[in-house]
Amino acid sequence: MDSMFSMIDIIIAACGVYILYIWYLLKFKGEIKESMLLPKDLPVKKCSDKAAYIAEMSWKVLLYGIVVLLCGALGVWQDTYGSLGIVYFGCLVIFVGVTIWFALQTKKAVKKYWP
Repeated sequence: MDSMFSMIDIIIAACGVYILYIWYLLKFKGEIKESMLLPKDLPVKKCSDKAAYIAEMSWKVLLYGIVVLLCGALGVWQDTYGSLGIVYFGCLVIFVGVTIWFALQTKKAVKKYWP
């Protein structure tokens, strides 16, 4: 693990852990982390239905966190052992696709629950 790609994959895996932490706060504590789920200028206080937002977004945050963590971990594996080949490329495609999907879902939920 001596390449820049290794460092990037470790950071991606750490981001996956952080996203799972955000899911935990959302699901079990009812806290909405503004840093990831909302634009800067949008306070949580103005949410029209916080419980419905949490119910709608919690499984999406969980799915995104799992995908990010797995892709980061597979990237570290690939950088270390180099044995994944096309599987790693597929993982990258899934990572990009789920990231775009999550961004669109987050934007849609903000439009729905913040007037």
